[in-house]
Amino acid sequence: MNARKLSLIALFVLILGVMAFPTLAADKTKTVTVSLTEAQINSSYRVTNPARRSITNVNVDLQPGQVVITATFTAPKTDPIPVSVTLVPSVSNGRVYWTVFSATANGMPASADLLTQINASISTSWRNYWKGKHPGYVTELTVSDDSITWTKVYGSV
Repeated sequence: MNARKLSLIALFVLILGVMAFPTLAADKTKTVTVSLTEAQINSSYRVTNPARRSITNVNVDLQPGQVVITATFTAPKTDPIPVSVTLVPSVSNGRVYWTVFSATANGMPASADLLTQINASISTSWRNYWKGKHPGYVTELTVSDDSITWTKVYGSV
């Protein structure tokens, strides 16, 4: 076989390979559904061992469409203060966003202005945390009474 025929065969194989590539890439998507129960969340290290010593008695309560986190905050030279925050998840462009719907400290609700500040402060950190821990394109997230479930797509979407 001469060099010209070999070159034509190589070119033909290359063209077939390029034509097949989009099909192969499309076939590499994978859909995964992940669920965590309320018990699994409450027994996790971060809940049982909060990063700050001033936070104790953390409890995560899953409710339909929202998550309620309660804890006790104790600053130096103060009495313990019960705190609570209600977070509502949403999915946009494959990302999970958590919004603080309400918050209380010692039974007193946070003002609308304070909630706006809290949400502005945490929006990027929540998104980056979630993306780092749960890569992929999230298509759905559901919170029920006893579990949180999300569906992710890996690969081309």
